[in-house]
Amino acid sequence: MDYGTDFLLVDDDIVFTPDGDVEIVSGPRTIAQDIDQELKIVKKRLMWDEEAGSSMPLFLNDTVNASAVISELERVAIADPRVDPVSVSAKRRDEKKYRLEFRPVGAITPETLDFDLGTRGEQ
Repeated sequence: MDYGTDFLLVDDDIVFTPDGDVEIVSGPRTIAQDIDQELKIVKKRLMWDEEAGSSMPLFLNDTVNASAVISELERVAIADPRVDPVSVSAKRRDEKKYRLEFRPVGAITPETLDFDLGTRGEQ
């Protein structure tokens, strides 16, 4: 399956090679990067795509709504057609930290994203 290709982002910044070219990401990591970015955008904030985004930034520093955070992580992952919906699982690791795990369709190994709601900003 073609998972797409995109600019590689590290800490939300584009990464460049030593010779000045833009570093790219492809394969299953592309899906993980796309989901990570989707979770950082507040829903309805992008005028050109009001369906993009999630409610995750609204949970910043929230220690009460763990089930809502888990539901939102899973909802965004399941909404990506490149993700096997049966494989999606989110869990709380401690007071403000969560882990999302999913397997891209056709992939053998799962992808994992960690979220610290005590430090994540919104876009």
